[in-house]
Amino acid sequence: MRQNLGSVLGVILLFMASIVYADEPYTWSLKSSKNSAYVNEAIALEYTCDFQDQANLHVIELNIAGETEEYRLLSQGVVETLQDGKRRDTYRYVLFPKKAGQKEFRFKVLMRKTTKDSIEHSVIGRDNVEDYSFIDKEVKLPLLSVEVLGHQEKMTGRFSMDVKLDKNEVKAYEPVHLDINVRGEGDFEQMQDFKLVIDGVKIFSEPGEKHYALTKKGFKGKWEQKFSLVSDKNFKIKPIELSYFDIAKKERVLLRSEAFDVTVQEAYTKEELLDDVEEENSSWWAWWYLNYMFTFILGVLLGRYLSRFRWKERLVQGFEAEIAACKSVNSLLTKLVIRGDERYTPLIQKYEALGKKASLRELKIELKTLLKSDTINKQ
Repeated sequence: MRQNLGSVLGVILLFMASIVYADEPYTWSLKSSKNSAYVNEAIALEYTCDFQDQANLHVIELNIAGETEEYRLLSQGVVETLQDGKRRDTYRYVLFPKKAGQKEFRFKVLMRKTTKDSIEHSVIGRDNVEDYSFIDKEVKLPLLSVEVLGHQEKMTGRFSMDVKLDKNEVKAYEPVHLDINVRGEGDFEQMQDFKLVIDGVKIFSEPGEKHYALTKKGFKGKWEQKFSLVSDKNFKIKPIELSYFDIAKKERVLLRSEAFDVTVQEAYTKEELLDDVEEENSSWWAWWYLNYMFTFILGVLLGRYLSRFRWKERLVQGFEAEIAACKSVNSLLTKLVIRGDERYTPLIQKYEALGKKASLRELKIELKTLLKSDTINKQ
């Protein structure tokens, strides 16, 4: 009698299980590129949902990309295919574990199912239905178990570094340009700006530029940072260093550039910076006084004549627009230094010496006058 009761209970359990799984015409699976990785090493993931049919009534909402204290999860998109009348959705991600240890990640997905009646009601507007009606079910995705190995470096992957100096000899206050390029594949997002400190040298720099894309093995491409260095005396640039954990060698690697010695020659002379000044005339009268008279008369006549017409404001573009956008003397001087044009050297030297007394308005006026005179000379 007990045996019969046991078999009856078994049949009931199987029947209940079949009812439960029959209500889920889909199966989720997981593929991981590795089950053991180092901190900040990329792990490629593929979550695949296989349906038993075309699954036209099913909608998947998988929003698991993001960052926590344990990981960063980045999406590489979704691919939907239909083969032999069966739908398959594949979601690709790249996981960067942030802490060492045996880690388990189980994400959730929202499976939404509607009905044909709901679609018809929505299309024809029956009963004022303005949207589909869904039956939602939260489903746990397959478990991801990873052994995360620790190390002491911020960056993980394989990288190379190239540091270039455009010249080793300059005149005082003439900028020297230093470019740092880091190439490779790995967790480029951990890359931080370099900071240079050199006694007696004014250092201009902008944030590093990102030129890389996400792959299964992490970010691949390059990272670039530019510096402009200005001084009135000789100086030395110490070797630039970058350390990272090499996943192929399984050890710390230190990249180190050479040191650079920069020779700074004497500053521009007064004759180079200024036009020749005529000797003062002891007489109270000079013929060039007539220039003031003619200028005044011409200004009055032009003012009366041009006031009859309406002039459209000239559209400012290019470098002039960059000048107008600068909100401080330092930001404008930085742009002039980075451009590396010797024409701006006197202005840079002058306004650097003024310090806090420097006027942004006056600097812009002088700069526009310089650009205007150069344009006239070229014509």
